[in-house]
Amino acid sequence: MRNMTEQALTIQISKLPAGASLEDCFMIRRKVFIEEQDVSEEEEMDGLDDQADQYLLTVNGNPAATARVRFPDQHKGKVERVAVLKEFRGLHLGEKLMERIIEDISVREGIREILLAAQTQVIGFYGKLGFEAFGEEFLDANIPHYWMTRPPLGRRK
Repeated sequence: MRNMTEQALTIQISKLPAGASLEDCFMIRRKVFIEEQDVSEEEEMDGLDDQADQYLLTVNGNPAATARVRFPDQHKGKVERVAVLKEFRGLHLGEKLMERIIEDISVREGIREILLAAQTQVIGFYGKLGFEAFGEEFLDANIPHYWMTRPPLGRRK
């Protein structure tokens, strides 16, 4: 997948329908979180995927990035498990995926807040997407995180 910036890229972002296979999403999460970041299988595969909207981004038909969104209450959308495979990093795919997710959450009736727990090393990435950190740094799967929030599109804090 090297030299992808020199090729024409066909990028597709899909919100997977209920009951769809999550095999590609799980493969990405295993490579990024379990293999690269040493998160345990038990922590990563937490049993909450059936309660979430699942997103898959492909490049030229190849799985490249994933994320899930849960709605802890009628006013909040919580973005989780955002992951981009190493060989696809640097192509702004995470940004494209997050923009789509923010749009989708924003049109949902009653949403007042979009929330996520960001690894400390990527706070700047989420900041560019309108998220602001709050609270104290905390550990999740032994990785430092901060809570971040933003209003839905078209709303101010």
